[in-house]
Amino acid sequence: MKKTSVDEKLYEEIRKIFDDLVNDSSEDVVILVEGAKDEKALRMIGVRGKIIHASTAEKQLMNMPKPGKIILLFDFDEEGEKALKRMAQSLTAKGYRVDQTYHKKLRVLKRVGVTTVEAMKKFVET
Repeated sequence: MKKTSVDEKLYEEIRKIFDDLVNDSSEDVVILVEGAKDEKALRMIGVRGKIIHASTAEKQLMNMPKPGKIILLFDFDEEGEKALKRMAQSLTAKGYRVDQTYHKKLRVLKRVGVTTVEAMKKFVET
């Protein structure tokens, strides 16, 4: 019985983070992810704002008005954490306002075996 209530609490916590991310994505916000599958997962949870991929971020950012902030959302494994740190340093050095809070909050997904942005769609499918 306790396991179910913990699972329900964790599910509600994750759902709230997803809702906040959806609400925070707006015209003045860009979400930067590693690739197309990550973007697809975010679209499945309801994100409608601008999403760009890390491989083309520099070019895309140069060709658009400067966003109010860039939300970085990379995988939660060691490789993703390193890539996130590099990207955050690079963008900050170029004068962009970088937001890593959703990445930090969504690390809670590791408790249920989700280590990639792409795998977040499992929460929407269930």
